[in-house]
Amino acid sequence: MPSTYQRGELNGETLFDLLVAELAGHEQAYDLSFQKYLKQAELTGDPAIIRRATRIAQFNKDTQGLEKASKIWAKYEPNSSEPDELLAGLFMHQGRFEEAVPYINNALSNNGRQVLLLMSAQARNLSPAQAKALIEPLQQQLASNAQQADIWLTLGILQRQALLKSDALTSFTQALSINPDAYEASIQKADLLRETGKTTSALAILNGLLKKQPDNKQIKLLKVQTLYKAERPANALALSETLMADHPDDEQLQLYLALLALDFNRLDDSETMLREIIKQSTNTAPYFYLGLIAEQQNRNEAAIRNYLRVDEGKNVIQAYTRAVGLMENIDNQERVSEAIVQGIEQQPSIAPILINLHADWLRKHGLNAEAIDKLNQGVELYPDNLDLRYMRAMMLPEEDFPIAEQDFRIILEQDPDNAMALNALGYTLSLYTQRYQEAYELLSRAIQLKPNDPAVIDSMGWVLYKLNRLDEAESYLSKAYQSFSDAEVGSHLVIVLAAQQKTQQARALLTELEKKFPNSPHLSDAQNALKGI
Repeated sequence: MPSTYQRGELNGETLFDLLVAELAGHEQAYDLSFQKYLKQAELTGDPAIIRRATRIAQFNKDTQGLEKASKIWAKYEPNSSEPDELLAGLFMHQGRFEEAVPYINNALSNNGRQVLLLMSAQARNLSPAQAKALIEPLQQQLASNAQQADIWLTLGILQRQALLKSDALTSFTQALSINPDAYEASIQKADLLRETGKTTSALAILNGLLKKQPDNKQIKLLKVQTLYKAERPANALALSETLMADHPDDEQLQLYLALLALDFNRLDDSETMLREIIKQSTNTAPYFYLGLIAEQQNRNEAAIRNYLRVDEGKNVIQAYTRAVGLMENIDNQERVSEAIVQGIEQQPSIAPILINLHADWLRKHGLNAEAIDKLNQGVELYPDNLDLRYMRAMMLPEEDFPIAEQDFRIILEQDPDNAMALNALGYTLSLYTQRYQEAYELLSRAIQLKPNDPAVIDSMGWVLYKLNRLDEAESYLSKAYQSFSDAEVGSHLVIVLAAQQKTQQARALLTELEKKFPNSPHLSDAQNALKGI
């Protein structure tokens, strides 16, 4: 006989499922535990079981399960704000903003304030359009009761993200009129005033806050930013020095202040602060910014030395890229090689990137054979690195096309939707072989992935020309040239126009290209196409 369920009563099947669920949880079989709890949550509507199912889904980071459990919870406890807050937070995190709106409304109607914190925290990750979508439920709440400072604050944060700065300022002001001591509303209003250039008003708010909280680091940092914005660098520097003296062990704060000075082009002040950090720390990350300062001051040798001292942090790759870029003269070949070897020894995890960087430098200086040799060595050491294979395939000459094709095939085996590899292989097939139909199929896949990429559009137009589909070729190449008017794309279009006997258009375009790109090697094919016509 099938089990019958009465809310609040637990029958034998329910008890058995709950026992299995608890034992599964004890054995860390959380999927099974959740499955049993969710089943009984749906059947019994028991609040404790529903909450238990929800908590398991949260712990297991099971977003689908959390959505199911929270919806059951909202169904059986419509006056509870928590399930609505969970669903609103989940949907906002997933970008499902329209679906979040009714749960935001329900949570606020049930006096759930956690949803406001969720909205404020999520705001910085929203596009202006997404932020606008979340404004309406807050306005509806305020229409029924305008004396809610926390809603005005959240509304202002969303309006600011939606680029509705005047509206945001009004909302922050409303929040403060209801609760003059609302710290976050004061900070938001001061920061918005700073951003919009109303620095005198911003400083007035910040000075008032500092009277109440003289040691508050956040307020002082915002004041430093505002002083720079107000073109009072001496005051900003003095406050920065005070902060650094008050927090001698806070390296993150000190670096932030140095970078603020750099952002406002106070290069000497920033350098002084960075060197002070270096004196007190073994961290080499500040050398990157010393390199930037030296580069801006056209002290390239100093910049290179500083960049090459960076051996940690998020800017290591950029440091080596900038250092190598400053070694412009071909006489620096040995020096570039030594820098790359040093980087690989210090940072073996980025060795493939540095090898690519080295090869690119060699290519730019006309040393193609040396560049390919470096890439060959790189592929031998790191055969699974697709970037090395891609760069080698792009550089190999026509006689080595079989090796290039193999590299492209390996890339596409591991990454079938790599539009760059599809495009490159399709185009090179059209250049070095007569496998035009195969090239067309590859480029058809590439153009589905990147329909607006002028390089892919150009390749497709060229392959269509090879297939003698001239009208289609002209259409693609015209579109490519409109998006990216370079010599190669233009030359392809001239050749197709000439093949269609559209001589006047072809000659006009060639004249334009000769003026724009007088030394381009791509023009010779276009010129030959028009000879004898």
